[in-house]
Amino acid sequence: MNQSISISPDGTKYPLPGQEEYKKELARIGKLVGRAREKGQEIVVVMGVGFVGSVMAAIIADTTKKNGQPGKFVIGMQRPSNRSYWKIPKLNEGISPVKAEDPEVAPMIRRCVLEKRTLVATFVYDVLKFADVVVVDVQLDYAKNQLGNVRNGHVEMSALEESFDIIAHHIPPKCLVLIETTVAPGTTEQVALPAMRKVFRQRGIKSDPLIAHSYERVMPGRNYVASIRDFWRVCSGVNEKAKKRVIKFLNEVLHTEKFPLTVLDRPIESETAKVVENSYRATILAFLDEWSLFAERNGVDLIKVIKAIKVRP
Repeated sequence: MNQSISISPDGTKYPLPGQEEYKKELARIGKLVGRAREKGQEIVVVMGVGFVGSVMAAIIADTTKKNGQPGKFVIGMQRPSNRSYWKIPKLNEGISPVKAEDPEVAPMIRRCVLEKRTLVATFVYDVLKFADVVVVDVQLDYAKNQLGNVRNGHVEMSALEESFDIIAHHIPPKCLVLIETTVAPGTTEQVALPAMRKVFRQRGIKSDPLIAHSYERVMPGRNYVASIRDFWRVCSGVNEKAKKRVIKFLNEVLHTEKFPLTVLDRPIESETAKVVENSYRATILAFLDEWSLFAERNGVDLIKVIKAIKVRP
């Protein structure tokens, strides 16, 4: 495969940017940010425009203030690798980089990019210096050392840790960093906070970074957007200032008047809630899968059995 190009799922080939293009790209984004500031819009950078990040970016970009005018200008940021770079030009064309059954996804992205002009994508990390809020939707994988053995493996933290370092080197001191990636409990307080605080001190910044955690309950399918925007959220921050900022931000971009936030004391509680929720769902699915296999082998109508169990005097 040619390492200097990125190929989209539809076969379109996009040349990877050269070093000379970084300065031009930063200047392009800078002009757009300047116009957004003049309109009183908050600048939000979403790191990672994959399955979750691209839709979250569009939801934020689609929000309006009380006067009906756009309240956020969103910059979707993606590493310019041959695997992922194509997502940037696709988004800038108003085309969703993810295939979704939800009929709301494609028109919302097209509307925000081409009509409202509140969403743009880039490959330049330096745009983080413009951010009022950074939303982290970087993929975090679990690598198995042995096929089929989930107990013998490790979490691939390198990409996420690199993101924390990049963010800390670029953002303004008062920028809110919202971690949405599903992480191991303790990551926000024990990995992100000390790593970013260290960089802040190197930069001569005496205040601590404002870091928060809030997980999405993404349900792929026809209600994908609603599962993010129109659903209950859990959140927390590393300190009171971060907690207040994340509450304000989520109240502005989600329909929290119908689906109120659950605010926890510490990010480790929010992180644990996500892992427990996922584990519970996985346990139920595995449990029913085992009984489905039993039912098939023995000619049992499992649906009839479940209906019988539900009947209680």
